[in-house]
Amino acid sequence: MQRLYAQPSVAIDTAKERLQKIIHQFPDSAEITIRSITIDGHKRTKDYIILREIPFRAGAKFSAGQLEGIIEQARLNVFNTLLFLEVIPRITNWSETQIDLLFDVKERWYIFPSPYFKLVDRNPNQWLVEQDGSLERVNYGLKLNWDNVSGRRDKLNFNFINGYTREYSVFYEQPYADKKLERGFLGGIFYKQSRQMAYATDSNKQVFYPAGNGQINAFVRTTVKIEAGYTIRKGINHRHAFRLSYVDELIPDTISALIRNNSLKGYLPFFTDNKARQRFGEFVYTYQYLNANNNVYPWRGFLFSGSFTQRGLGLKGMNLWQFQGKAGKFFQLSKTTSTALVGYYMVKVPFKQPMYNMAALGYGDWFLRGLEYYVIDGVQAAILKSTLRQEVANINVPTFIIKNEKYKKIPFKIVAKVYGDIGASHLPTGSNSVLNNRFLYTYGAGIDVLSYYDFVARFEYSFNQLGQNGLFLHMRRDF
Repeated sequence: MQRLYAQPSVAIDTAKERLQKIIHQFPDSAEITIRSITIDGHKRTKDYIILREIPFRAGAKFSAGQLEGIIEQARLNVFNTLLFLEVIPRITNWSETQIDLLFDVKERWYIFPSPYFKLVDRNPNQWLVEQDGSLERVNYGLKLNWDNVSGRRDKLNFNFINGYTREYSVFYEQPYADKKLERGFLGGIFYKQSRQMAYATDSNKQVFYPAGNGQINAFVRTTVKIEAGYTIRKGINHRHAFRLSYVDELIPDTISALIRNNSLKGYLPFFTDNKARQRFGEFVYTYQYLNANNNVYPWRGFLFSGSFTQRGLGLKGMNLWQFQGKAGKFFQLSKTTSTALVGYYMVKVPFKQPMYNMAALGYGDWFLRGLEYYVIDGVQAAILKSTLRQEVANINVPTFIIKNEKYKKIPFKIVAKVYGDIGASHLPTGSNSVLNNRFLYTYGAGIDVLSYYDFVARFEYSFNQLGQNGLFLHMRRDF
């Protein structure tokens, strides 16, 4: 049985031991009927939203040898909704041929109206080292994330952000709008202004306008986006989403002159024909297959996420057809040891694209560990990340404030790891890049710290093929 979770549990190991003792009273070949399934501990979430994740119903029959596995799978399915801090299964009553099942859940706090403070750079190292930790490069304001609004796993987000960026947005998603709990919808409106913009890449570094932090003042880029979508989730593992958007982007006329003046360095037009304004439609289809013990920090299983994008929809000046996907296979070697292989691939056609569509490696989680200071544009890119992980400690920190038995301690897990990454990005146009169109590799070792609310902090000391090394901090999931 696996025992490491992205959300560490104080009580789960004890509950599993009790469950095993009861199940082991039955002969493996005995046929056991699940007489009832009860949910306890929830106040907001509807029963049927939780029961949807359990792959069996009252009256189902299993051999005693199957019980532990199917109950654990049900627990993981419910936990992976990200609605609960803990999900603990219990057998409350049993006879020679029947059992009653109880799933005791600990709900998260679903409403987070909180002050907002966030760096705008791609990672903390870039902000500290390349931007000298400038406070001009932060966003602040108020952010409201309301999960599970109606108890049906829906989400409502409001953003009121100022600072480096001004952003006003509202987004709502209801994944279970029909009676079968399979189909849903989403929609949002986004208005964003930026006081600085990256308009080119020079020697694998982003080039900004205005160039220096001391020059950041007026807004130089405005984006308006309207989005609507339709989602499908039949069963447990497969998820589909269809999104249709309209985008209106405006940048300064100055950008086209800066690009022309640096044509020898390979600067690409930011928009087609060096226009200062671009309007376009966009269609995105995404597919996810999630079959791991935990979708936030997988210890065993398989995950896939892929998307197809058509940007332009026939409107003049924009035409991009893009596929990108990532897949992760996670192998549990022992109770406390796991290895992960995660692969990424993207391709864009036609190959001739404006800078707006050229982001490849160095953005989001598409980076090689050890090359965080660089961006590597391209129309085709791939990465393979391999990691060996070992759980080294479990710590429960008392809050000294909360009296509730379920919440009075905050659990942390510490995982040590070694890793190696390889990758490449193809750029068909000439540039002064030193990292494009070549084989890349990095390696290193680090520590991951895990806790409640999908908290994952990564401390990594990495080496790259340029002879550089350093300590990097990331606050992101494993997949």
